[in-house]
Amino acid sequence: MPNYVLKVSELIELSPTAKAVRVKLEGKPFSFQPGQFVMMELDMEKTGKFKVRDGKNRIQKRPFSMSSTPIQQDYLEVTVKTTENAFVSDYLVNHLQQNELIAVTGPFGKFYFDEKNARPNLMLIGAGSGISPLMSILRYVYQKKLPIRTHILYSNKTENEILWKKEIESISNSSSQFSHEFTLTRENWKGTTGRVNKEMINKTGLQLQQTDFYLCGPPVFVKTVENILTVELNIPSGNIKKEVYN
Repeated sequence: MPNYVLKVSELIELSPTAKAVRVKLEGKPFSFQPGQFVMMELDMEKTGKFKVRDGKNRIQKRPFSMSSTPIQQDYLEVTVKTTENAFVSDYLVNHLQQNELIAVTGPFGKFYFDEKNARPNLMLIGAGSGISPLMSILRYVYQKKLPIRTHILYSNKTENEILWKKEIESISNSSSQFSHEFTLTRENWKGTTGRVNKEMINKTGLQLQQTDFYLCGPPVFVKTVENILTVELNIPSGNIKKEVYN
């Protein structure tokens, strides 16, 4: 299993509270499945611009799902969103600098796109930073030109927190094979509002029994969507994979 110290090559602002962090592989091999995660370890006081408080260790290690794909071997990318009291994600979004070093180990996780056993349809349902592994899967299907009809259903509180909005729209506009729907729970806008529900899933036009569902987001979100699928829509549990972000 690769265990590399990699340099931050790019920081991409995605919203007021989220960034994509790319670390350069520099020719080092890193094989993974779309949807898996890595462990990232960093010295948060190395630059002298950030001070760890409350007696916490300056060396911190956290899991982050990759939003890049195995096809893209120039860098690894994770999508990071700050949350209240999560000081490591706060550091990565607001204080991390280009060229800083991060120790990366992986890949890990059983939540990944199973290309060999994939059904004809794919539905990616996420909330907040749960978009990260779903972007890896979406990009992979798109980059490999796999003949799988793919829909992404993505929930956020406000419009400015829709991560990767332009890229998702661009992929959707590239072919009738791809479609998407954004829904907001705390803001009115021109698009869909409200929490993910049965109607949003039904109206995609996909044959649901022939669809693989990948769910990622906070525990309550994942549990609620899984219940809609299995109880209200009678989707077999074998069609559903889930990743919970605490």
